[in-house]
Amino acid sequence: MRKIVNPLFETFVTLYETKNFTKAGELLFISQPTVTVRIKKLEEELGVSLFYRGFNQEITPTPAASVLYKSAVRYLREWEQLQADLLKRELARSPFKIATSQSAGTKILPSVLKAIEPFLDKIDVNVIMTDSETVLSMIDNHTAHFGIIEKPLASDSIDAFEISKDELVLAGDLSNGVFFRREYGSGVGYFTSKFLKEREWKPRHIIQINNNDVIVAQIKAGLGASLISKSFVEEGMPYVTLGEKYKRKFTGIYFSEEKNPLIKAIIDEIKDKIKLLKV
Repeated sequence: MRKIVNPLFETFVTLYETKNFTKAGELLFISQPTVTVRIKKLEEELGVSLFYRGFNQEITPTPAASVLYKSAVRYLREWEQLQADLLKRELARSPFKIATSQSAGTKILPSVLKAIEPFLDKIDVNVIMTDSETVLSMIDNHTAHFGIIEKPLASDSIDAFEISKDELVLAGDLSNGVFFRREYGSGVGYFTSKFLKEREWKPRHIIQINNNDVIVAQIKAGLGASLISKSFVEEGMPYVTLGEKYKRKFTGIYFSEEKNPLIKAIIDEIKDKIKLLKV
């Protein structure tokens, strides 16, 4: 931007600092004759000589050049700062934080991001992957704008809508007595605790892993069993269904008293586009 607005000042400052027409041209990506023309034009406009010319392109700044240099540097810096401030203002975006549980992040987040695509020029999106209870707390405290949870939770300050249905199944090999479970507070962890209390089968070893993909990898390796979403079951992976009690809903949640019209419009768009998805 500086070159467009005031190439004369930029050429002068560069020549003053290099004391060489050829080097100044190289730094500015212009020819040496262009440097000469610009300096001559600036001298004509100011009515003073700026450089004493010597042999072999050697130059010495005049007293007038020393005075002008300080002002020119200050001018260019202020102009550069002005351009940066204007650009920053133009690009200023509203934060939009999404908090989601892991299963929801894997299966539903792509549809959420697709729904908010028309707003990406106006927002900075930040996605937090955590457990369902933390997601609820973030929305409740208004530290996140939209959340997706996978277990029944509620708050007076939160509105919710069903996004999709899901089913948990018991997948993997039970013979070695190893059971992988998600952490307490997670959506799958909630159903896992209920499962372990209800079933007569008791695992000899319980290993807690706070990542669905890692648990699925252990099941695929034949190292044990776990409760996972039926949508994560891959070809050849053994599993059994567990009945209606283990069918769940993915729920979209947001702060009920949201005042920001842009955030409200984004949430309305999400509700319209991803309601009742088939996972």
